[in-house]
Amino acid sequence: MKTALIVILAAGVGFVVASAIVSHRQAARHAAQLAEHQAAWQAERAELGTALAEARARATARVPAPIPPVAPAAAPAPTRLSPPQIIARLQALRLTGNPGQGIREAAYWLEELRQLGPAALPAIREYLARNQDLDLDTSWFQSKAARGGNLPGDFLLPPSLRLGLFEVTRQIGGADTEKLLSETLGTTGRGVEVAYLTRLLQELAPHQYRDQALSVARDLLVGSFALNSPSALDRNHRDYLYGVLMFYNDTSYASTAQSQLVQSDGQLDTSALKYLHLSLGPQAVPIVAQVYQDPRLAADAARKEPLARLALNYVGADSQANEFYQKAINDPILTKSHRKNLIEDLNEGGFADPKNLTANDLPLIQNRLALLEQLAPTAMDDANAAAFKEAYRDLVNMRDRLVRPPNPGKP
Repeated sequence: MKTALIVILAAGVGFVVASAIVSHRQAARHAAQLAEHQAAWQAERAELGTALAEARARATARVPAPIPPVAPAAAPAPTRLSPPQIIARLQALRLTGNPGQGIREAAYWLEELRQLGPAALPAIREYLARNQDLDLDTSWFQSKAARGGNLPGDFLLPPSLRLGLFEVTRQIGGADTEKLLSETLGTTGRGVEVAYLTRLLQELAPHQYRDQALSVARDLLVGSFALNSPSALDRNHRDYLYGVLMFYNDTSYASTAQSQLVQSDGQLDTSALKYLHLSLGPQAVPIVAQVYQDPRLAADAARKEPLARLALNYVGADSQANEFYQKAINDPILTKSHRKNLIEDLNEGGFADPKNLTANDLPLIQNRLALLEQLAPTAMDDANAAAFKEAYRDLVNMRDRLVRPPNPGKP
């Protein structure tokens, strides 16, 4: 029994030992296999890493390195035209078809020229020396306001290229500006330019160019009666020149103006007449009374009437004017319409402001009423008689407004 137990026990121990040995061997084998797999994986991993590195290297070699972005070049600044180029643009303007467009372009290029400052003056001087011009916006010179040689204080758009350049030169300013404008004043033969330049120079240097302006105006008045020019700027050529004389209150040309009142063709120089009126006042009455008798005017009512109208301004205040006026309104050469207007206009001519009378106007009103009371009974015809009544009624109303002003509180 014991022997069998021992045998069984030994067998069990042997089995355990054998199992342990087997288990150890299996574990060793498994460890060896695991180590083998790990080694293979590490080798494969290393191989893959090498392949990946080579692939990356090849890709890097094929693709060029990125070029750093380059900032875009700044757009070149627009090149400003030179003064001669701008002058050429101005000369090349076309005003047919769409004149408004051309005038606006002229204003633009003149402003460009002004912005160049003193550097523009040589090109302007060169152009002005050619005595060329281009009419631009002449609308004002074609209006009633231009009659008599008036010039506005300023032009919204340049009337001509030359006048536009005068204004650009003035705005540039400086001693060279005065020199350029003075040079042009001495060479131009156009009344409108003489008047315009005189005003500009007077603004820049008061009275410094007075003698030059007067000399130029007088010389041109002696040498020319009209300009052979289609431009609207030259329609009142002599009026502009006389305007320069009146601008400086110069009466030195009065005797010459008197000799020019009746031109060689028998026409009346109304510009000279206006100058005599404004510069001499009532002293011009005996001059025009003498001219009224000129044989060249004897049968022309339209030429004689303006002479009588000058005297109208002094009727009731000057004995010579009264005498000349009476002869004129009884002159059968004058038409009924001329005589009627000369009589009825006694309520306007000679008054500073007929619509706003003052006490200073009362003596003139009284004197004219007295004259009408004297002349009416011997009116030369019905036209004069009717005109006397109309003028008398108007003057009485004017007197009453001064003597018995309306009561503002009365309804």
